[in-house]
Amino acid sequence: MKLDKNKVAVGLSGGVDSAVAAYLLKKKGYDVIGTTMILYDKFDKQGNRIDLDFVEDAKRIANKLDIPHYIIDLRDSFKNIVIKEFIDEYLRGRTPNPCVTCNRAIKYGKLIEAAHNLGAYYIATGHYARIYYDKKIKRYRIFRGVAERKDQAYMLYSLKQEQLKHILLPLGEYNSKKEIREIALSVVPNVADKPDSIGVCFAPNGDHKKYLASITPKAIKRGNFVDKEGNILGKHKGIVNYTIGQRRGLGINFNRPMFVVDINAEKNEVVLGNDEDTYSNGLIGTNANFTIFDQLKGELKVEAKVCQWGWFLPATVTSLGENKVKVMFEKKERAIAPGQSVVFYDKDEVIGGAIIDSVL
Repeated sequence: MKLDKNKVAVGLSGGVDSAVAAYLLKKKGYDVIGTTMILYDKFDKQGNRIDLDFVEDAKRIANKLDIPHYIIDLRDSFKNIVIKEFIDEYLRGRTPNPCVTCNRAIKYGKLIEAAHNLGAYYIATGHYARIYYDKKIKRYRIFRGVAERKDQAYMLYSLKQEQLKHILLPLGEYNSKKEIREIALSVVPNVADKPDSIGVCFAPNGDHKKYLASITPKAIKRGNFVDKEGNILGKHKGIVNYTIGQRRGLGINFNRPMFVVDINAEKNEVVLGNDEDTYSNGLIGTNANFTIFDQLKGELKVEAKVCQWGWFLPATVTSLGENKVKVMFEKKERAIAPGQSVVFYDKDEVIGGAIIDSVL
């Protein structure tokens, strides 16, 4: 099928950001169609499947904007890719970031395929980030959105050039969410005050611990708290309840502050220590991806983030081959959790990132 570069499929989530994205693109003259992904089912307390309210919201938005609307059922892909990885990582004693995987494989993967099947060259979402094509290096580049406290470019670091060239992000140039809500108020007032979604979308109430306990008994298998020498300190309630650097919610009182410094899934042990034991000089990252070149050669000075809302950390990234990197910080960094992402910046530009595999 020949793809129309004037046609864009907007991922309508039923919220304010995607609604305004669709409106802005239509205003610019694009042939806009709405697409809403079904990623998972919701159930009531009795276990009965219930309707997904955001789907109805998305339908109303599409009707208000006078654009066609399509439901894209991606439940199997989401379950087999995102949820499977989420469960597997927690059972390995790691702390996954399902949004990164979803963006790469589903939102900017399967949804692009669906858009192409509808004849659209582009897809668009309500992310606060910017994508530009650099004619000089002949590559697409990712930048943070202009809006403060909206660094959603972090979540896009794993996207490939073939994906980036099909993505439009119309909210990236706006200064604030308030500005977007004001646009929504005049266009789609029924969602203008809708709150932002937070937490793990597929876990009821965002509670990943209860979700894991409900689908896999292994998630709540009790084991030992131990110190760095292996001495037993008490019993934990299942390794999925803990993450590196955690102090509160250990479920046991000690005569001094204790922090999670390691999780040993093979032994079903949670290792506790002092706050200083949570600091690391660096990390090893896998599945590395870069936007400004295909492969890192040698080393590169960057500012790194080890979580989306964390600090920018001066660091040096060195290639270890096979999409593997070593990241060394200028100063020790606290609570680096395997399974999370380390993302590399050059000022406002996201130039790459990797999955944190181990700490140094």
